Amino acid sequence: MNRITTSLAALCAALIFTGCAASPAPETDSAQSAPDSSQTTGTTVQQPEDAVSSAEEHPDQTKEVAPAPENGAQLPAPESGGQTSASSSTPTDSRPQTAEAFFQNTLFVGDSIMEGIRQYVMSQREETSCLGDAKFLTTTIGISLADLVGDRQAGIFYSYKGQETALEDIVTDLCPDRIFLLLGLNDLSVIEENPQVSQVVDRYRRLAENLTACLPETQIVIITNPPKIASAWLPDYAVNRSFSNQLIDDFSASLMEMCQSEGIACIDAHTLLQDTSGALPEDYCRDGYVHLNNAGSAVVVDALYQFAQEQLA
Repeated sequence: MNRITTSLAALCAALIFTGCAASPAPETDSAQSAPDSSQTTGTTVQQPEDAVSSAEEHPDQTKEVAPAPENGAQLPAPESGGQTSASSSTPTDSRPQTAEAFFQNTLFVGDSIMEGIRQYVMSQREETSCLGDAKFLTTTIGISLADLVGDRQAGIFYSYKGQETALEDIVTDLCPDRIFLLLGLNDLSVIEENPQVSQVVDRYRRLAENLTACLPETQIVIITNPPKIASAWLPDYAVNRSFSNQLIDDFSASLMEMCQSEGIACIDAHTLLQDTSGALPEDYCRDGYVHLNNAGSAVVVDALYQFAQEQLA
């Protein structure tokens, strides 16, 4: 796999271990968001030891906001009959006993779509628990599957512990029990003028294979992408001026077929985020394009909990 170093500035997304309210929390208007305090602009920024972050490319995209500080919130106690104490003579069942515990030692990897979900989760953790202690490796800048599998000549790395690092090295260091992936829209919109769905799906397959080779016991879960809103408007950085909901529909359908044939778990957030016309409802969108606001992110988080319940059944 080609590992192409970039000189793009890194944004720090600290890993937070706090918790999730049922209703969406107020969110900052992306046009008025405060600059990320961890963005490097010629000064040295001290990153936490466990920081996970991304490089910056498109200044017109929503900037990552600094996550709320930890408030000491505790995860719910295990249900009666769940884990046994260390002093018990009965062998401990190491499997998660609740949907919340299912997300312990979990890593979410994605682009700016996943970053919106991360911001929602962080805001919910100010009140209660949300997705256990799951960590997020996200970007606001258009990272693609082509970058992650070495198909792009000028790729982008995630920034991890202050250094641009290959995804395989990051997951090997973190060693999560499961990895959720939400990627692909940048391959369809900003990499090529006429992207081929089959090629993008194949990149997803190769990425899953690479991660499984690093961590054979780790579960890989793919989340399908949201549609875009019905408007034909596209941002200037969209190289593919034919980027449309039909293309996203074709990609989602082909991706789910690949997951089924390869035995990869898949969550169909795409269908859950469609209105009756197949578009993303405007009240789920934060930028008049494709990025989710708190309400849209809440739909995905609900789907994640449903997936956890199914896995535990």
